[in-house]
Amino acid sequence: MTSQLRLAIVAAIAGLIALDASTAAGQWIEVRRSHYSVFYQPDVARDTAMIIRWADSSIALMHSKYGVTPDRYRLGIYLYPSPAAGVTVDDARIHCCSDSAGVDTGRIELLAPSAPAMQQSTAVSSLGVRKNSESYVAKILMSEYIPIGHYEVQRQRADGGWSYYDAPNWFVQGLQEFDAIFHSTTENRSTTSRRLMAWAKAHSDVFSCCSPDLSLRDDYNGGAAVLAFLAAEFGESVHQRILADSASTFAAALTDVTRPLSRRQLFARFQTWLNAQP
Repeated sequence: MTSQLRLAIVAAIAGLIALDASTAAGQWIEVRRSHYSVFYQPDVARDTAMIIRWADSSIALMHSKYGVTPDRYRLGIYLYPSPAAGVTVDDARIHCCSDSAGVDTGRIELLAPSAPAMQQSTAVSSLGVRKNSESYVAKILMSEYIPIGHYEVQRQRADGGWSYYDAPNWFVQGLQEFDAIFHSTTENRSTTSRRLMAWAKAHSDVFSCCSPDLSLRDDYNGGAAVLAFLAAEFGESVHQRILADSASTFAAALTDVTRPLSRRQLFARFQTWLNAQP
């Protein structure tokens, strides 16, 4: 038995065990697409069209913004009809990725938008987005799916370089949040983005520099605000350029793409920009 075949069998067994544990309430039905599948149960079938729309939008963003495609990845997107461990109104999760015969496989698990627990929820996000709205679902799915594009930019570097998850968490989570806010629904691009800027101005104390580098006490909203600043200052392609930079560390990559500014000068510009936001 080859090592690749052994890996494939192990992955298949692990997938079956996970499915057995998570389908006690019903049978998964699969809608298969080129790079992913949506798995749902009959009582949340109406959610599949929305999920496919935003999964396809994530793939389109990988191409238009990052110049990559998810050809070497395959994800299962599981829509839970009721809360489960790690899958609630407040939580979604991604397991990515395991190599199976040259394809990186994983799964995104989230509570289905039409699940009773979601529909009855009055919860809102830290930026005031209703968690039972399409804008929230689109933002969550985009933030969970778009990292594949980020991974692929780095995989295509000819000279190697720094690793995605070796970067500060504010960059990793902030870039995912930025893409999810600014490249999903009209409401997110307008209302949620304005709330992000208002949040950042009201929480300016979460940003600091330089001991020795940028430091944030909020990785999600804070990180997204810094990524919004970098896009405004250097063009949104700066995100792709940072990922593609072959420096050995994230800090060096950030320096490369923001030259000739020192880190202290960069932070001063960020503060000026933030104060100027309406």
